Parts: sequence; C-alpha cells; structure tokens
Amino acid sequence: MTQFAEARKRALAAREERRKNVGSKEIVIENPATKKLLEIDKVIQAKNYAAAETQLKQLLQAYPGDAPRIYYALGRAASLSAEGISEPEARKNRLLQAKGFYENVIRSATPDTDKALLSLSYVAMARIYEFFGETAYAIKIYEAAIKIGDAASQSYKEATAARERLMKEQ
Repeated sequence: MTQFAEARKRALAAREERRKNVGSKEIVIENPATKKLLEIDKVIQAKNYAAAETQLKQLLQAYPGDAPRIYYALGRAASLSAEGISEPEARKNRLLQAKGFYENVIRSATPDTDKALLSLSYVAMARIYEFFGETAYAIKIYEAAIKIGDAASQSYKEATAARERLMKEQ
C-alpha cells in the first residue's frame, strides 16, 4: 500500500507542477517550407532575383501544399526585378510574369489560405494592371481585395485608396 501512496503523491506533485507551468512554454511547430521561404526572402532582399526564382520553383515542387505562399514570393521577386529593368519590353514581360504568379496565388488558394496573402496578391495584380494603363480592370481587382476585408490592413487600405484615386481619374 505504501508504494501506491507514494505513486499517488508523485502523480499529484507532477500534476501540480504542470498546472503551474501552463502557458509558460510556447509550442512552435516549424514548417520547413516557411523556413525555406524566410531564407529565400533574404536572397530577394539581396536582389539576387534569378537565384530566388530558381529556389522558389524547387520549393514549389517539394511543397505543393504551400503553393499560394510560394507563388506570392515568385510574384514579388518578379515584380521587384522588373523595377531594375530599363528596357520597356523586358520590363513589360517581367511584370506579365509577375501577374501570372499572382494569378496562381488566387487559383491555388483553398478555404484555409491566409486572407492577407490573397488580399496582397490582388493589390499587387491591380498595381500591374494600373501600370499598363488598364485602370477599369485595376479598379475591379482592387475591389476584389476590398471584399476580402481588413485581413491585411495595409493591403486593404491601399486597395481602398487606389480604387478611390482611379475612380476620380476616370
């Protein structure tokens, strides 16, 4: 009987210790795709867009379940690289490529896809249409971002302001 009493005492002490430590430890589940995206973001920040694009396409093959986030990163890399292109036709082609990546974000989205990511993608696409002078279509895309709501406050505010500005210009 004494061994049961001691076991019970240890169990109660362990339970009490767990109660004291509830919430003191954060459980972080590391997603390998997220980790790699963060590494690739550093490559993008270093303006090594070709290497970033190659790595992102490999990541897409390895983690198709993370396609929306990877396509967004591809679109961002393409958009940023277009800024450094002085030749108009090459810049246009690069922006069209970026637009395609952003469209793929929308196409590959699931109900679980981050609403902020969708909103950011719509805003980025609308900016590209606006750059090409297709303001009526850009307004519609900004409205799609607005319909998502204030999921990503910055993109929501940007979409609202851009839509208002374009509507006044028409």
